[in-house]
Order: sequence, then C-alpha cells, then structure tokens
Amino acid sequence: MHNNVAYELTVFGGAGAAGVILAFLYDLFRLKRRFWKTRPLLVNIEDCLFWICAAVILFLSSYILSSGETRPYFFAGAVLGAISYWSILSKPTLWLLTTIIRILLWPFKEILKFLRPIFHVFMIKLRKITGKAKNRIALEGYRARVSFIRLRNAFVKK
Repeated sequence: MHNNVAYELTVFGGAGAAGVILAFLYDLFRLKRRFWKTRPLLVNIEDCLFWICAAVILFLSSYILSSGETRPYFFAGAVLGAISYWSILSKPTLWLLTTIIRILLWPFKEILKFLRPIFHVFMIKLRKITGKAKNRIALEGYRARVSFIRLRNAFVKK
C-alpha cells in the first residue's frame, strides 16, 4: 500500500483514462447503430456486452494501477474521465468515424447500385427455375404416392 499523493494521482489519472476508454467503446456501439438498424433485443444484448466489457476494463485497470485496491477516487476518476470524453470528444469522434466509414463504403455502395438491376433480373430467372423445379418435385411426389397407393391396393385386394 502506497501513501504518497503522486501514487494516488497516478491511480486517479489511470482511472480517468479507463473512463475515456469506456466512453469511446460505447461510442463504437453507437456508431454501429448509426449504420445498421438493430432490434431492441439486440440492443439489450449489446448493452449487456458493453457492461461486461466495462467491468473487465475497470477490474483490469484497478488491478494494474493499484494492485486491486479500489478507492472512491478510482471510481470518481473513471466517471470523470467518461464525462469529460462525452462532453468534449464524443461528437467530433463520432463525426470523424462516421465520415471515414462513409468514405470507405462509398465505392461499394456505388457498385451495388450498378449491380442491382442485374441482380434483380438474375433473381427473377432464379425464381422461375426454382418454381418449375418445385412444381416438378410436387408432381413426382404425387405420382409416387399414387403408385404406392395402387401397389398397396393390389396386395390388399379391396
């Protein structure tokens, strides 16, 4: 156990860094939700996953910084770090990451716009083929049932 102020300030600063990391991790979840619609059940699962990650990060940072000693100033530092990240860096970070992802996804989006009519024609032809195959399978199944019934009736002598 250490009793000097420099040690406690180091632990407080490390906890603040852990809080910043947690807030950034939550921003990544928010970023994912901007691009992909998620159902409420998946949002709940993601939130549980976030809190499990948050617990692991706080535990590891507490273990590394202060040999597992958790004091009130450790949690205050983590909360203060998260609040300062959200108030200062969250909006610019989300804007920057959103812009970068949109720039990276733009060529793929344009390629998909170009290929959409071709894919649509392909799907129409595929539906016709599968429809014919489904009808043929149903017809053969019907014929097999009729043949089986005839064979059974030949042996039963109704």
